[in-house]
Formats: sequence, C-alpha cells, structure tokens
Amino acid sequence: MKIEVTFTHRENNFTLLRLFAALAVLYGHSYDLSNEVFGGKGEDPISHFLITFWSESLPSLSIDLFFVTSGFLVCASYIQRESLIAFIEARMLRILPGLIVAVLFCIFLVGPFVTTETLANYFLSPSTWSYFKHNTLLIIGVQFDLPGVFTNNPYPISVNGSLWTLPVEVKMYVGVAILGGLSLLKDERSFNLLGIILCLMYAQSATDRFIIANEPRNAHLSLLFMLGAFFYVNRSNLTLGFTPLGALGLLVFLTKEYNFSLFINSLGFAYFVLILALHPKLKLPSIDRCGDISYGLYFYAFPVQQSLAYFIPQVRPMSMFMLSTIITFFFGNFVMVVSGKASFKIEKQNSIRETL
Repeated sequence: MKIEVTFTHRENNFTLLRLFAALAVLYGHSYDLSNEVFGGKGEDPISHFLITFWSESLPSLSIDLFFVTSGFLVCASYIQRESLIAFIEARMLRILPGLIVAVLFCIFLVGPFVTTETLANYFLSPSTWSYFKHNTLLIIGVQFDLPGVFTNNPYPISVNGSLWTLPVEVKMYVGVAILGGLSLLKDERSFNLLGIILCLMYAQSATDRFIIANEPRNAHLSLLFMLGAFFYVNRSNLTLGFTPLGALGLLVFLTKEYNFSLFINSLGFAYFVLILALHPKLKLPSIDRCGDISYGLYFYAFPVQQSLAYFIPQVRPMSMFMLSTIITFFFGNFVMVVSGKASFKIEKQNSIRETL
C-alpha cells in the first residue's frame, strides 16, 4: 500500500510510538542516573541486549525514532501549509512555550533546592542566567549545568541532559524551510538527487559526519530526519510492506562489515519505523484524543530523575522509573496545556498533527 494512502487516513500510530519512545528513554536513563547499574556498565538490561546486536542502546534507538518521525511529519507540515511563515509559526509554537517552561522549572524549582551554593550566589551567578539564554535560544549551544546543582549525583553536573537533541532538530527545521522555499519538497526528482548526493557523502565519510553536524551522533540523527522527509516526499511512489522490510533486513545483515553499514542500517530502521506507524495491519488504538505528551515527558524526565537521585540516593532503577514516570506525566501534561492550545489550533486548521 502506498504511503500516501495510509497517511491520508490519519489513522496511524505516530503519537503512540512517540509515547513509547519517550518512556523508553525514561526507562534507560533510570539506570544511567541511579547508583545501580546493570552488569557494571551503566545500562539497562534491554540496552545490554540491543548494543550486542544493533550497537545502540534503548534510549539511543528511541531518539532515532523521534528523528525519523519528525522528518516525516515536519516535511508534511511544510508541504500541507504551503507557507514559510505559517511553518515557522507552527514550529515556534510547538517548541518554545514548553521549552521555556521546562528551563524555568530547572532554574526556579530544581536548582534552589539542590544547589550547594547559597541562594544569593545561585541567583546572582552569570551561569544561572546563561542557562536560560543558551537553552531557549539554542543556536548558541546548550548549557547543561547550573551553579552547584547535582554536583555529587551518580551522573553529576547535568541538569537536563535531554536538551542536547534540540539544536540538531532546529537545524533540521531550517533545512526543511530552505528546501521548501526552493520548492524542492514538491519536486521529487530534485529532492531525491540532492538526497542521493548527501547520502553518498555520508556513506563515504570516514568520520560519519554529515554536512552540518560535526559529531557522528548528530550526523546520524540528521540523516534519520532526512530519511523521514524522503519517505514523505516520495509518498505517492513508495509502498509499505513486509516483503521490502525483509529485503532491507537482509541487506543490513549482508553489509554489516562495510564502512557504509550505518547508512544501510539507518535506511532499514527508518522504513521499519514507518511500517510500525502507518501499516494498516499494525494499527493500534489511537491515543490522539489525549494529545501528544511525549515532548513533555522527554524534556522533564531528566531533571526529575536527577532530583530523585539527589533526594533518594539509594533509589533503585525500577523505583526511579516508576516514580519519575508518575511525576513526569504530571509535568508533561502541564507542558501540553501551556504549549498545546495554540499549536493544536494550527494542527486542526492544517489537518496534521505536529511533531517535535
């Protein structure tokens, strides 16, 4: 079945997949951020298995899923809007309100209760206010530390480590805006030619760098986003089926020893994610009426878990997972209320659910 047909119906698993991905990150971080580690390697049992066979942990694969779905849906957002201004407005409404609240949450509700500094020194420190500036502007880099906060935690210093993905995501939005402005998102041949050139450059790169990303991990996420966009641009020609998925799986196995294996793996993974999201035989009960809470979960979980590790030093990973899930759902719903009304109005007008 063509992707265009399956996505038109809007009966898909995107929201549910993103919720599972956010919870998977939360689960994996429960081991990373607590005193107890699995097998002495600081990873959860599922990641221990995945790393052996796929070379990525559960939280890492979950972030990969976010970027595939984001590339697909953000590209769809631009094409359906047919307006650069409307696209920029939608992206800002999606990210900034919730992000600003999350940053203020760390500065005013987390930092003052756990800092080793006096409150006067904490609030007068330039680092406190540069934390706000860096983590809301994003283009000048993410700041992870606040003065004296979580300095003695098992995973020290970092207040909200999950923010590292946002600058990569924003760069991808800029890329979509540029390609859309050049009308390349509606020209399959031109888009595919550009994509082939970029992918060949990535596949042949000895350092796994990808044009705008200086670090291999960021480059990989950029590629996954672009692959998601590729599948949407070619939605009228590409089909979703288990036979092509099996062929891609075989190709992944046969090329695992080659330098370009990461690219093949990424292609197979992106296709697998879209199968899970769109294939009619895998349709699960929709949770769209509840809204997309994954954004709030993803960006509140880390400071909540760090706080649990601070106040309950002997907390075990599964206890941290259950406690942080309950607490983070509360704050995640708050983010959805703060940022959801304006973005939901735009989503309804354009008949598409926005994504981070």
